[in-house]
Amino acid sequence: MSSSGIPASYVKMTGLKARLLRWFFRKFPFNLKGDLLVNKQLPLKPIISCLICAHDRPEALNNLLDDLARQNLDRSQLEVIILNDGGQERIASVVRQYSSRLPIQYKENPVARKIIGQIRNQTLEMSCGKYILFLDDDTRILQDDFLKRALGVFSEMNPDVIIPRGEALYGIVKLKYDYFDRYSFGCAGCLYKREILDNLGGFKNDLASYEDIELGIRMTILGGELLKSEELSYYHPPFYFESMRKPISIGQSVLKLRRHYSFPVWIIVFLNALRFLPCGLIPDLRYQQWFKISWGVLLSCFKRDEFYY
Repeated sequence: MSSSGIPASYVKMTGLKARLLRWFFRKFPFNLKGDLLVNKQLPLKPIISCLICAHDRPEALNNLLDDLARQNLDRSQLEVIILNDGGQERIASVVRQYSSRLPIQYKENPVARKIIGQIRNQTLEMSCGKYILFLDDDTRILQDDFLKRALGVFSEMNPDVIIPRGEALYGIVKLKYDYFDRYSFGCAGCLYKREILDNLGGFKNDLASYEDIELGIRMTILGGELLKSEELSYYHPPFYFESMRKPISIGQSVLKLRRHYSFPVWIIVFLNALRFLPCGLIPDLRYQQWFKISWGVLLSCFKRDEFYY
């Protein structure tokens, strides 16, 4: 436990996968930079920027903005960046309802770009915070002191990344959703120092899915310092695939990494993405969902049409 009473275990990325990735990168290096346009003249402020990519879920966005409006953090230490990808008026209407309660920067893409790596970078380029919180528009933050405590962790322990504990939204009332990867690099609720995102160049602009995991791969190679926090938590719908569109989209993004990675490193990433194939033999809903991810990666090798969100 730290002197401020924050009982969070500090973990540096030293697992077997991390060591393997770094070893292969040293032998077969490639450019770690993403496609973020870093503005070195931008005066960063000691605030936390909450970045939201919104498409067409106004009810979910309303719930998230209400959660942020309830945060007990001084508004001078907060900014909320909302990118409306597609320009739907229903999203704009929700944002207007919170314009007096939150310091919001709002932008619209009149025509949806749908490529999540690109629109994540757009929100980063709009922000000026020293710390970044990535949020999906259907994330829920139920701790009123979530942001205040996160800033305290950054100030005292100085990690590059804080991964809060993820919980399955709907898990209580819909048992099929009652499972979740508690700690992952997902953009549903992870926090980053702006400095490491700038060093990595943000996201790859051509990825329609898998952008957050791909960022985690490069961050692992770079040796970013990770803090898994038991005290901070967020809620998000876990993956549940009604069709194969999303798994195939994930697979298409994995294949695109061949353009960016050296071949040996890409092979490791590709084979890792296939690791759930044996789960197809287990008649359990959770394992069947995991199987669909790897099955989608395999099917993407034979699909030409790109799938987006």
